[in-house]
Amino acid sequence: MFQLTIKIEGLENLVKALNQLANFKKPMAEAMELYLQKVVFDAQSIVPIRTGTLQRSIMFQGSEGEYQVGSQVYYAPFVEYGTSRMAPRPFLIPAIQQNLPFLQDTLNDLAEKWLQSRGE
Repeated sequence: MFQLTIKIEGLENLVKALNQLANFKKPMAEAMELYLQKVVFDAQSIVPIRTGTLQRSIMFQGSEGEYQVGSQVYYAPFVEYGTSRMAPRPFLIPAIQQNLPFLQDTLNDLAEKWLQSRGE
């Protein structure tokens, strides 16, 4: 499967801290899944379409903290990154990047609601 791993600086520490908090893991997983659904939708709308196979193959999988997003089509990396004979036509990286503010806002809202529920 063609997949992309993105590291957001500082988010890892936040995730670790929040995962240690009771009753926070499930809402956080829900936030990640909402984010990844948006990423998949946007990537499917950006990807160049010839036959539709690549577009239909874009998906995410995983649960509670460990997710992959991408495609199992063998030529997906060639489209994303290009080759010596073909210019790159990125679809996954832009979809991930344009939805990062959504993820950040969602995580901030979750943290704020959680703190309010504790009276903090």
